[in-house]
Amino acid sequence: MSDGLSGAVLPLEARIARARGLLDGAQRILCDLDGCLVSGARVLPGVAGFVRRHAERLVIVSNNSTDTAETLSRRLAGLGLMLPAGRIVLAGEAALGMAQRRVPSGRLLLLAGAAMQARARALGLDPLAATPEAVVLCRDASRSQLEAAMPLLARGLPLIVANPDLTHPGEDGPVIETGALLALLEACVPQARSCVAGKPSAHLFRVALGPVAPEAAVMIGDNPDTDIAGARRLGMPSIHVGPGGQATGLTGFDCLFPDEADVPGVIAGY
Repeated sequence: MSDGLSGAVLPLEARIARARGLLDGAQRILCDLDGCLVSGARVLPGVAGFVRRHAERLVIVSNNSTDTAETLSRRLAGLGLMLPAGRIVLAGEAALGMAQRRVPSGRLLLLAGAAMQARARALGLDPLAATPEAVVLCRDASRSQLEAAMPLLARGLPLIVANPDLTHPGEDGPVIETGALLALLEACVPQARSCVAGKPSAHLFRVALGPVAPEAAVMIGDNPDTDIAGARRLGMPSIHVGPGGQATGLTGFDCLFPDEADVPGVIAGY
């Protein structure tokens, strides 16, 4: 990692020490989910201890758009990670919140699965309206939903997108994400007008921060284009975990770890 001053790459021991210092001094710890805490249904090494140690300051900030905070909290509990829904901020729910603000009638075409459809109805939205005023795109949209959206987008209806990620880390390799579906729609309907609710947008970070100033928190993430770039725009220190970090060219408090590191267990001292 570059130290942001001399351009020199810090050795692993220095990066670990720097990351621990950030964690110890942070009033709130924001952390991505996939690729940082879990990979599919597998909890990554050291994560259980990391969550126990930092639970009171930890908030999950994820571009997940298939779960609600409630369903994800239950799923993580089944994996032994006890994180209440109030400490989970997700892009799918953020997209629904954006739709609430932008479409007072609540009439939408929601391109998503059962959990998000139910959440939309609970919020007072009509996710399958006969005359929608906006389209909302989440990761588990079906082919038939995508095709139903195309004539609406061609007519100029706005498209609210949960996140721009093309993939996220799965248990057996990369998994298709919402951004890939967005690319498909934009290829088919070039005039589509879209806006993004999830990272790197500031909205998700601000919700997770609550009353805590960005400079008093830290963001842990594996994606330099969403987790780290979004945190940097707010002036929030960040810890970048994952392979290949030294080649990213990022500067500042980006603590980059090799693939074999026990992360985040190693940065928490486990």
